[in-house]
Amino acid sequence: MVFKHLALLAALFTVILSPPASHAQGKPDFSNYEYCVTDDGTFGLYKPKGWNVGTQKYTDGRMVFVTDPENVSYVSGLFLENINPKDDSVTFAISSLKSVTKQMPGLKLVESRSTHDRMQTVVRYQRSGPKGILIEGKYSFNVKRPAAVVFGYEAPAKQFKEILPTLLTTIANITLLDDQKYQQDASQTKEGQSAVPPMKEVSSQDKMCRLLVPEGWNLSSTKGATVCASPDENAGYIFAPVGFVARSRIPYFDSSKMPGIHSEYMRPIDALVVAARHTGSTNHKILERHPNPAKAAEGSAFLKKQVDAEIALISYTNRKGVPCIGYYDVVGSPPDNAGQWGILPMGFWAPESQFARFLPSLIQIAESFRINEELASKYVHDGMVKVQEMMKTTSSMMYRYSQEMRASSLAGHQNRMRSMDYTSYKFSTYMRGQQEWVTGVEGGAIVTTDHWGLSVGGRYVVEGPPFNYYNFQGEKYGLIPVDSSREVFEAVKY
Repeated sequence: MVFKHLALLAALFTVILSPPASHAQGKPDFSNYEYCVTDDGTFGLYKPKGWNVGTQKYTDGRMVFVTDPENVSYVSGLFLENINPKDDSVTFAISSLKSVTKQMPGLKLVESRSTHDRMQTVVRYQRSGPKGILIEGKYSFNVKRPAAVVFGYEAPAKQFKEILPTLLTTIANITLLDDQKYQQDASQTKEGQSAVPPMKEVSSQDKMCRLLVPEGWNLSSTKGATVCASPDENAGYIFAPVGFVARSRIPYFDSSKMPGIHSEYMRPIDALVVAARHTGSTNHKILERHPNPAKAAEGSAFLKKQVDAEIALISYTNRKGVPCIGYYDVVGSPPDNAGQWGILPMGFWAPESQFARFLPSLIQIAESFRINEELASKYVHDGMVKVQEMMKTTSSMMYRYSQEMRASSLAGHQNRMRSMDYTSYKFSTYMRGQQEWVTGVEGGAIVTTDHWGLSVGGRYVVEGPPFNYYNFQGEKYGLIPVDSSREVFEAVKY
């Protein structure tokens, strides 16, 4: 069991420490793979068709290797039960490379990297192959005392990036078989029993799609989502849209109340992992990941907007606690103005220990999937009707918003004009040396004093020094001096 966990760790570590360029390759075509159990019953794996498989036993472990027909591309997995307890991955790698160099004197070390705990080390090398071909390769040394796993792969340097997805895919599905379980599976095969029950083509209840369904498996299809799963749900196929909600970019539109998983936009595979966690699965690890530019371009052209597409091989523990591996092809579309966005994953999964055995049937199910174009068009049309209704609501909100902004702008302008009038009034009275008084009689008439005397309504009533603004004592005559505030000014002048 320690070998199985260490094997997945090593495969994941190999992918993580691969150069960034490796993630830009196209997806492996699983139709070009075939399942193989080694002659000694020790290993089960999917290998490219036509490639050769061999094994070798050691006193403390065993190895499996896969080579292409020309014997220039190579994948290997070495599983050791007991290593020197003093060794970590660095010292283990050094001693191993010294042994390999004796067999290949021309081997040249190009790069090496290790984790902080020195339990995983990756080395990249070059050597001369058949007919002088330059070979590029990589080894990952993974130690979990007392066990260790070494994965290696190599190919001609000129084709290395092109063939890398094939090499990594082969490594990712190497399985150490339990001897008793293998014998049981072998006897069942001899009796004509298959890992997956016989399949027949079935249409979903909503008539949205049709596909091959193994006998006894459950098929559900509602609102564009299709799931075909084994009775224990540990294996199956899925084609289902998943809705997310980000922050709205529309004023006064609250997207937090909309249905869906609330999250800002992320890459399709990351979004798939987030969605999967909402179903109860845990321990997600991306074993292999590649962009899918062809599907992204196709989706962008169809939707008339940006679309992202990725493919990935993911290990995880399902909600029942069963370790599983899944292969997923996912398309994602960034949020609209309302904050709505989503992904459309297509993929299949199976228990980690049986993934290779389930793979042929799962691929067959996936390839048989067909959508009812007429119903799909209606589904899309109904969706567009809902979008249009939402846009009408949004347009109404935007209209009210613009009206409120217009009224607010007008009120602000009028307020600024009144402020300017009041400021002008105060400035002009100060510059002219005027003082206003309010009489206690005659309905509160305003009397003005200036340099020349006292006036009412613009007409001088009394002239002379005793009645100018700095000598006049209006209180003696029952007048009240006025220092007009803005409120008084507006009440009197407007």
